[in-house]
Amino acid sequence: MYRLAQEALTNVVKHAGARAASVAVTHDGTAVLLTVRDDGRGVDADAVAERTGFGITGMRERVRLEGGTLRIGPRPGGGTEVVARLPSAR
Repeated sequence: MYRLAQEALTNVVKHAGARAASVAVTHDGTAVLLTVRDDGRGVDADAVAERTGFGITGMRERVRLEGGTLRIGPRPGGGTEVVARLPSAR
């Protein structure tokens, strides 16, 4: 989770042009969710799906290895939202 948050925040600084960002870690009973939101220029979900750079690729790989899911897309009203969902340890 730390590395996912680190990479998401690095992307905010490098690409978003955001004035603010937030990080939340929650648990829903079956999984831990990491949500990073910013108020920057937003992201095209289709373009993110095609990205092969080390940052997003590394995030996808970390999540996949843990059996989780990763969603990166625009927020309603502007900005970007990154949501990683990792199953809880058994």
